[in-house]
Amino acid sequence: MGTSENLDVFKNAISFFTGRNGRVSLGKKRHTQLRQQLERLALVYHPEYNMDLGPHVFPARKYAMIYNQVKEDPKLSSLPALQPAPVGEEELSLVHTPEFISDFMNLRYTDRTMYSELPLNQTMVRSFCLGVGGTILATEMTENYKYVYHIGGGFHHSMPDRAEGFCYLNDAAIATKLYLQKYPERKVLFIDLDLHQGNGNARIFQGDPSVWTFSMHQEELYPKKEKSNLDIPLDNGTNDKTYLSRLQEGLDKIQKEFKPDLIYYFAGADPFEDDSLGDLKLTFDGLKARDKMVKTFADSLDIPVVVMPAGGYARNFNDTVRIHFNTIRVFASLI
Repeated sequence: MGTSENLDVFKNAISFFTGRNGRVSLGKKRHTQLRQQLERLALVYHPEYNMDLGPHVFPARKYAMIYNQVKEDPKLSSLPALQPAPVGEEELSLVHTPEFISDFMNLRYTDRTMYSELPLNQTMVRSFCLGVGGTILATEMTENYKYVYHIGGGFHHSMPDRAEGFCYLNDAAIATKLYLQKYPERKVLFIDLDLHQGNGNARIFQGDPSVWTFSMHQEELYPKKEKSNLDIPLDNGTNDKTYLSRLQEGLDKIQKEFKPDLIYYFAGADPFEDDSLGDLKLTFDGLKARDKMVKTFADSLDIPVVVMPAGGYARNFNDTVRIHFNTIRVFASLI
């Protein structure tokens, strides 16, 4: 089912169950049923996210593996899975400079593009433009769904004027700019639990009162750190117990100081104990507990969440896929 069809189905359901003033005019039982419908998980995915990068450490083929696991799971296979359209230069210019956009779109290998550490070709450009479109679509779908998992987003290192760390375009930042254009009175929270600091997002939204950036990451590691609204640096060897305690401290602080209307959750798989790029020591169970804490936090505020896989470089590729798939299961309330 395509995007417009899904939206039509949802709108028809709402119009059927509401009166002219838009308020639910049903009994308590049906009202509960409608709320359950509103809180369903939806997915955003495009097969062109998957690129064969050969022996490159960035596992771009993970996106198809995550999607296929969802479709093979009897409890998840019926989830709506929407396909985005690629964005153009107008959307990219909300965050990125004209010079960088020109180099990227025209496949120029320059100081602005080289620090992506990725190839630069037409396939790469289309995949990233689709990825930005995917996070924009996921954001739009939070008007209909409580949780939207974008299988293909979370490129949090990209700066306005250059690519960095496997990230050409900053999908969440662009989607946030569009969201705040449409809803200027709303506020956005970034919960970044990738192994690496979300330095691009921290830089882009410094001084913006509508966006709160929270990053909890391994300190002695790439990238050069920017200043988030809240940074929690972690020592090498941090285990489940310490990690989850520090995360709860961070979420408690945010709850006291910021009232968001939307959360972007960067659910990186790379804090895993057997990640090839990191030295944190989270287990599968610890990562599931992390995801549950974020979901519980969002539920306590009754606000929607866009979830993105971000990074993950486990020595066993299947472990990376398993961690991301578990995140989907958490937000589907299966674990």
